[in-house]
This record gives sequence, C-alpha cells and structure tokens, in this order.
Amino acid sequence: MRGMIQSHLLQLLTLVAMEPPLSLDAEALRDEKVKVLRSIRAISRAAVHAQACRAQYVAGRDQAGKVPGYLDETGVAHHSTTETYAALKPYIDNCRWRNVPFFIRTGKCLARNNSLIAIRFKHSL
Repeated sequence: MRGMIQSHLLQLLTLVAMEPPLSLDAEALRDEKVKVLRSIRAISRAAVHAQACRAQYVAGRDQAGKVPGYLDETGVAHHSTTETYAALKPYIDNCRWRNVPFFIRTGKCLARNNSLIAIRFKHSL
C-alpha cells in the first residue's frame, strides 16, 4: 500500500492540486508538484483515526463464490499485519486548498477496480 500511495496516488494528488506551472517543461512541473507535497498538513496523533485507516481484507463472497482472506492466501504468514487497504484524508495548507479534504484510497481484492478523481466545486462565500 505504501508503494501505491507514494508512487501513484500522491502523483495524482499533486497533478490535481498544483498551481499552473510557468512552463510545461519537466523542472517547472516538478517544482509545482513539490510545492503541493510540502504543503500537505502533517496528521496529528489526535487526528490519525479520523484521517487515516489501514486494514486487511478478510474472507467473504463474491459473484463466483467464496473468497479467501489475506491471511488464508498461499505464502502469507498467519500472523501478518501487512495492510491490503489504506485510506487517507490529507489537507493541503495553501491559499487555494486550505481546509479542503482530499480522499485517497487504495486496496487489493476490492469488489471492483476503479480509478477516480472527482472534484466538486462550491461557490465561494
């Protein structure tokens, strides 16, 4: 999950949240994405449970029948604590995005594969 969040989802977050770069060259794009990453608010200990979640899938059923849980998969230690699902609600502390939550979710063995960026605009007061 860390790899998926670090390499893919944060990349999408920075592309959505960055300011328009001065040019479209690689360095200008990188600079704007770095500004977004530096502006992500640290999650305090008190807010961890409200802003972050890690989990592991368990046995269940789908259209084809029974589905084993992660700990039942071949090659997985029965006491493994490796997460198979992660969700974050980061905030970006800059003028444009202050107090606007972003939602990042990823997981293995979900009911469907999905990639989605949804933006809901509201009128400013």
